[in-house]
Amino acid sequence: MFRRRNKNQITRKQRVDIYKGAKQKRFGLSFHLKSRKGKSVPKHYANEVFGRPEKKLYIPYWKILFVLLCLAGIAYVLLFSEVFKIKKIVVVNNQILLEGDIVKFLEERNINNKNLFLLNTSQVKNVLLDYYKRIDDVRVYKVFPSKLKIKIQEKPSTIIWQVGESKYLLDNNGYVMSDMKEDLKMPTIIDQAGLPVKVGDRIVTKEFIDFVNVVDESLKKRFGLGITIYSINQTTFELKAHVNSGFYIVFDTGADVVEQLDKLSKVFQQGEKITEYVILSVNGRVIVK
Repeated sequence: MFRRRNKNQITRKQRVDIYKGAKQKRFGLSFHLKSRKGKSVPKHYANEVFGRPEKKLYIPYWKILFVLLCLAGIAYVLLFSEVFKIKKIVVVNNQILLEGDIVKFLEERNINNKNLFLLNTSQVKNVLLDYYKRIDDVRVYKVFPSKLKIKIQEKPSTIIWQVGESKYLLDNNGYVMSDMKEDLKMPTIIDQAGLPVKVGDRIVTKEFIDFVNVVDESLKKRFGLGITIYSINQTTFELKAHVNSGFYIVFDTGADVVEQLDKLSKVFQQGEKITEYVILSVNGRVIVK
């Protein structure tokens, strides 16, 4: 027997259109997400012709514009606002180098106004290593929202002790390690009293060595002075720094070194002419000649 043809049978294209749904005009973006032929729908619905129903994703243009504006606002806050500009520089673990000198050095290079996200910490590290030969290693950390932390590891502090024509290398605790033949790039102290020295003797304290190294580093880096030699006479409580310009500076090794360096800075800022000496160690007063 022959099957009667169904006059009301719709075409395959019509079935596909019914399956996918009527197209609507929308002001936005539409996406058809293809999916595998699945088993989660009835057999009469999921078949070899249509497969599993398609998923539709529709995003209005106003939502896209809103997201773009939000991203632009976030980018502006992160990169251009005052919130993440460096306002404070902290130096830790320094022994000889002064925090104020390092901060001033970086501020002169406009580090304090840079955005924390855009700052290249490797570049800051290399600049410090190139300028401060005393630094053995340095780490630069970003502390949000507006602080830069610099952790320094310095080379061991020591000095050369000279009596007459003989030179001796002291360790960082003030003990004589050996006599010196070659020239080393470190502070040299001349003992004008000429007291005898032998290997193993303790000549000065660790505090004296640290004081000399702080003064030497600051006079050269902060003030740009050329130091020819350092000297003491009878006692280590008074230190003379001889400048290649022809004058000398007298420090009190028992007083605060930072305060004395600040006083010296004021002398230079006031433009006083120095012909013979600057004494920073007379009862808190500064004498200039």
